[in-house]
Amino acid sequence: MSKVKLIPGLFALLRMASERNRRFQAADAEFRPDPVMAMAKRMHPESLSLKVVSVRDEVPLVKTYRLKSVSGEPLPVFQAGQYISLKLKIGQTATSRAYTISSAPYEAEGPDGYYEITIRQKPEGFVSDWLFQNLQEGAELSATGPHGDFYVSPIRDTHEIVAIAGGAGVTPFVSMMKQFLAGRPELSVTLLYGCRNPQDILFEQEIDAVIQADPKRFRRFNTFEDNGGNASLRKGYLDAAFIRENIPEPEKKTYFICGPAIMYSFLEKEFPKVAFLERKQTRYEVSGAPCDVTRIAGYPAAFAEKTYTVSVLCNEVKTEIPASGAEPLLTAVERAGLILDSRCRSGECGICRSQLVSGDVFILPDGDGRREADKELGFIHPCATYPLSDLEVILPPGKAAQT
Repeated sequence: MSKVKLIPGLFALLRMASERNRRFQAADAEFRPDPVMAMAKRMHPESLSLKVVSVRDEVPLVKTYRLKSVSGEPLPVFQAGQYISLKLKIGQTATSRAYTISSAPYEAEGPDGYYEITIRQKPEGFVSDWLFQNLQEGAELSATGPHGDFYVSPIRDTHEIVAIAGGAGVTPFVSMMKQFLAGRPELSVTLLYGCRNPQDILFEQEIDAVIQADPKRFRRFNTFEDNGGNASLRKGYLDAAFIRENIPEPEKKTYFICGPAIMYSFLEKEFPKVAFLERKQTRYEVSGAPCDVTRIAGYPAAFAEKTYTVSVLCNEVKTEIPASGAEPLLTAVERAGLILDSRCRSGECGICRSQLVSGDVFILPDGDGRREADKELGFIHPCATYPLSDLEVILPPGKAAQT
C-alpha cells in the first residue's frame, strides 16, 4: 500500500478561502473614499464654476476679470504661467478660449482666493467681443482647472529668467514676478517688454512694485514701435540688439517668450544673433490660433479664400460642414453646432485629437504638438489644422455631439 505524502502547509492553504470570507464579513462595511483620489480631484477638477467679482479696465481694449469659486470651495493650485480655459455658449455655438492667469498663485489660496485673467478685445473677435459685452460683475461661467507647461521648472531651467513679452503677452510674467518675489528667492527675472506705444503698457504699477521691492532680482526694459517722439524711450523691436543691450552672458539664461505668433517667428531668427542657445533654453507660450494664418511661414496663401466640405464622423453619425481655408478646423466644427472638447486651442494639449481619413491640411509649425506615432497614423489637432481640400475626419466618440 502506498502512503500519501502530505505537502507542508496544505491545510493552512485550504483554510485560506474560508478565513478570507470570515474577515470580509467581520470588516467595517462603511465606504471609505480614497483620500488620495479626493485630493487629486480637488487639485485637478474637470470643470470649475466661477463667478466674476470685479472687472478692471487696464488700457483701452484690455480688461482684467477677477474670478472666484461659486461654491466657495478653495480654487485649485497652479504654477505661475499656467492658464484656464473658459467654456462658453455663444448663440448656438459651444466654444472655449484659454487665458493665462495673471494673478499670482498665492492669491488663489484660502476661502477668499481668486484667479485673474486679462483679455484684449481683438478686431472682429468673436469671443472677445462677446466677453466684453456679457462678462460683467456677478456673471457666472464654467472653466477648466489650470493647465499648461509654460512655467519655471527647477529641473530644467536656470535661476536667471529672461521674460520676453509682446503686448498682452506680459500676463504670465506678472504672475511669475509676484510669485517669485513672495516665495522663490533663488530666481531672478529680467523682463524685455515690447509695446506699440507707452500708453499700451500693461501692469506697470504691479511690475514697478516688484522691482522696487527687490531691484537686484527684478528688472524691466521697454521698447516701442512708436515712442511718441520721446528720445528717452527706446524705439524698435524685440530684436537681437535689444537682447544683447540688456542681458549679460545671454547663453547662460533661460528665455520665456509670450506674445503674438509673428513675434515668435521673428525671434527664432534673432536668437542665433544673440548666442548659441540649446532648445531647452527657450520656452514659448501657446497663444491660440493666429489672427492671420497667411502670415505664417509655409502657409499657401492661395487657399485662404477657399471654402471646403468636411465630412465629419462622430458617434456613428456623419455630418457635412463647410470649412474656410483661413480658419482652424475646430472653428468650423464649432460653427456647425458640433461640440468638440478643446483646451489650449494651439495644438499643444491634444484634447481635441481627431483622425484625418482623407484630404490635405496645413498644420501650424509652432503648434504641432502631436506625437510621432500620431503623425504616422494620420491624427490631427483640429485647433491647429487648416483645410486645403475637402476632408474626411473622425472626431473622438463621446467628446463631440450636436448642440
